[in-house]
Amino acid sequence: MHVQLTRDPLDAYLAALCPDKTPGYAWSVTDGSGRGGRGWGGRAVVDPEVVPADEDTLFDLASLTKPLVTALLALQAEDSGELDLDSPVPGVSGPPFTYVQLLRHEAGFPAWVPLYAFAAGRDGARQWLLETCPRGIPGEKTVYSCPGYLLLGLILEDLLHESLDRLFVDRVAGALGVRPEDACFAPPAGLRRRTAATERGSFHEADMARQFGAPLPPFVEPAGWGQVNDGNARFLDGVAGNAGLFATLGGVERLVTALRPTVGFLSGRALDRAWRPSASFRTAGWKAAGHPGWAAGAVLPPGSLGHEGFTGTGVWLEPGGGKSYILLTNRIHPRHPGTDFGEARAAFLLAAGGVT
Repeated sequence: MHVQLTRDPLDAYLAALCPDKTPGYAWSVTDGSGRGGRGWGGRAVVDPEVVPADEDTLFDLASLTKPLVTALLALQAEDSGELDLDSPVPGVSGPPFTYVQLLRHEAGFPAWVPLYAFAAGRDGARQWLLETCPRGIPGEKTVYSCPGYLLLGLILEDLLHESLDRLFVDRVAGALGVRPEDACFAPPAGLRRRTAATERGSFHEADMARQFGAPLPPFVEPAGWGQVNDGNARFLDGVAGNAGLFATLGGVERLVTALRPTVGFLSGRALDRAWRPSASFRTAGWKAAGHPGWAAGAVLPPGSLGHEGFTGTGVWLEPGGGKSYILLTNRIHPRHPGTDFGEARAAFLLAAGGVT
């Protein structure tokens, strides 16, 4: 059942979004002072049973893990003096690249590989990505890359001497007041009924993996409910730098405040890295307005940031004290529809533009 809203364009958009585009959703639009609107509706699960989506539903954020976990940890590590993001990554075979090039998808890594087909365990995965993964020349071409963030997550674990999920809890979630039940990797079994389901079997990724002659890592039943959809993250026990974070609407709302200067989570230098785009319209963790794949079109002002996730999620931030837009969905449940979600995201931003 949909939440009744007072903003007619947004109300109409959400009414059409579900169930035609996704079983369930949650959304919010807030300004710099936290005022705005939020809502949710539809179903978190339709198979193997029906569970409604609500305020406490944990959504598989997919690639939003990149800016909200991996990039934040890297920026924070530089703030604490534990890492120089402009320095070359050690142990690399072939042309060198820097940490900031990894953050901006400029290190030459391919868009995707089935890591589970080439490596065993976390140490083997890090070594394969450093030494064997095929790469282009760093800085020559920008390719949005899951392998690059998989590597960055594994490097941060090694550098900071803790697993990525613990680093997130200790260094990000705790500092921002995010409770474990509102944002976590690998949700425990007790939270499964609060979790929005995704694909009942990763059929979409299986098609990609077949091109490499690779089988998928197995799901634990019930498939796609409470487990990360991304196969590489599942191979790494649900804890990876490219995907794996689950969060409620409130959890994401708190996490994105890390990008606001008034919160004080990041230094001015780190915020500049997060907000200032390179020539490729990429920042440390984010896509910037003007990027060819910018879903917001001209809806958001120049200087805005955004990032999307495969499961139908998205976060967009206006600069300074501007608005934050969040859309969480489970649009690939129970099976990926085989369509692009960019138009739906753009329509959400257009309809949400008047919410204050």
